[in-house]
Amino acid sequence: MKSYFLLIITAISMAFVTGYFALFLQGSYTATPQDVIEINHLKGSFQKKVNPMTIINFNSLYYSREQFQLLDPLYSLPTVKNLRAIRYSTKDDCFKSFKNLLNSRNFEKVWVWERYRCGWRKNLSSNFFLEPPFIHPSGKSYAFLAFESSTPGYKNKSWVLNHLPYFHVTELKSIKMALGDLGGIFGTLSDLDQEALQSIARGEGTILSDKYLFARLKYPKVFSILEYRIYSRSKLNDFLKGSPYTLSNYQQGHTCFYKDGALCWDYNVRHIFTQANKGALSFLIGLIIIVTLVVRLLLVKIRNQKKEDDRRRLALQVLTHEFRTPVTSLLLTIEKMSKDYSKFDEATQEDLLRISSEVFRLQRLTETSRNYLKAAQNKKLIQFNYERVPSLNTFFDEFLGDYLMDYPNEFLLEPLNEDTSFCFDSYWLGTCLKNLVENALTHGSLPVAVRLNILDEKLFIEVEDQGEAPELELTELTKEFVKGNKSEGTGLGLNIVLKTIKEMGGELKLNTNPTRFTIIISDKKKKG
Repeated sequence: MKSYFLLIITAISMAFVTGYFALFLQGSYTATPQDVIEINHLKGSFQKKVNPMTIINFNSLYYSREQFQLLDPLYSLPTVKNLRAIRYSTKDDCFKSFKNLLNSRNFEKVWVWERYRCGWRKNLSSNFFLEPPFIHPSGKSYAFLAFESSTPGYKNKSWVLNHLPYFHVTELKSIKMALGDLGGIFGTLSDLDQEALQSIARGEGTILSDKYLFARLKYPKVFSILEYRIYSRSKLNDFLKGSPYTLSNYQQGHTCFYKDGALCWDYNVRHIFTQANKGALSFLIGLIIIVTLVVRLLLVKIRNQKKEDDRRRLALQVLTHEFRTPVTSLLLTIEKMSKDYSKFDEATQEDLLRISSEVFRLQRLTETSRNYLKAAQNKKLIQFNYERVPSLNTFFDEFLGDYLMDYPNEFLLEPLNEDTSFCFDSYWLGTCLKNLVENALTHGSLPVAVRLNILDEKLFIEVEDQGEAPELELTELTKEFVKGNKSEGTGLGLNIVLKTIKEMGGELKLNTNPTRFTIIISDKKKKG
């Protein structure tokens, strides 16, 4: 049954893989010169047809090199790591780690702020925030430290809006959360993530964020002008809907049809299917039909096999139930006849012995079938009754006594060198051992040997004959209804042995040439 499901999964997987190769890998996924021309034309068309939200010249916002540092996220990091833990906007930890500030550039401004926050200075000059340096060694702008302080005037929205060019761009998001929309370019900058802000600071040509597209205007390099057209991302997406392309940020290591600076142009899914030739589509459709038929046939096969298994079990259940009464009656009849055994002539005695043997074999066969049906119907196959046997050698000598008497020169029991006690279910272990012995006597070649061994607190019981097992794995040999060539039974004996031993927490192993089955079980009391 499992093999059929494996075939179904394999067929479906092959369909998906083949479909992928048929549709997506028809040619090299790399832009041709014609594709590049088409993309550049698309970019030009976008700039002509779609008006930008605004045009921003960052040189008009940030006049000096020091002020441009407010645009770069790298300058928002503290110059010394432990400075980040100190709240320089409050009176807490005054002059703490001050020696780390002594070597700061423009220490005079650091000193003025330290005295102000600690209450040694009542106010700051009007030019304090307008003159460099604009960033405190902690990585925060002086304007933001003032905004976070307890001084009411610095929390006033009009003061903040007038000093926005002196805040670091990474602080704008916090200010927006506290005061609401900042409006203008600073409102736009407050929506950008760290990566987009770094791209602006590096002066990259095109920058794509969740809400905006920044397109840098080109000027002669000697002017060093940083100016961008800013477009709405939603308008960009609407424009690209009529094209075969999608635009996203390039990610290192990911497949990209055409890398355009920091951006990546790819075909959209609709265009991929449009470009797929009819042959590929026909092949894919045909493959889907074939896979569907294969899966359907396999499902029908599984359903039919399940019905056949159910019919076999039902037939076996009926036969087992119907056989029990006549077998019991025959056993009682034989028992009565055995009382007058000495009165019969020699030929009749032989016939009675032969009939007795066949009836007892039929009883064993019925019991085997009943045990199998009981095991197959329950998740918990068997309820075990573990008891400690004081002597293993004595137990197996008595249990196998009939075989030792019936086959005096062809059946051998090799006991333990050092006898010991062991805890197990004697009934079910005996059932398994009897099945293996009967299997060896019926299908194997004499002599048959049973060997006992104790290793690592486990009992090893080997049943060996001189025959050769069929060319089957143990899993195949122990399947339901698998029989030997000379068998007249149901083919359930080994299946019951395997299920019982597994349920007992043990193992059943098979070796060939000669055939040897090995039962391995643990001492249940020692196992706890």
